[in-house]
Amino acid sequence: MLIVWTGLGIVLVPLLMAAGIVGAATLEEWFGPIGATAGLVLGTVLLIVVGRAVNRHGNEHTLYGIPVQHWAWIQGFFAVFSVVLILIA
Repeated sequence: MLIVWTGLGIVLVPLLMAAGIVGAATLEEWFGPIGATAGLVLGTVLLIVVGRAVNRHGNEHTLYGIPVQHWAWIQGFFAVFSVVLILIA
């Protein structure tokens, strides 16, 4: 598998993994079945903050050509999708 990044874009991968692990392990104890979703939302906020911080002043930190902060939209979609799945079940 080929991973293409510029700057600190590779940091995105461990951030996404950490948010999923935190959501599945820790937040599920507090929030019940929506713990993983809470982890996704936490990761989305984290991506926005980290992405804006590293990409200010014209720096370019991307993963597959997408700036780090824009990956939050993709993760946010999965958070909304998981809420819909929880509501359906």
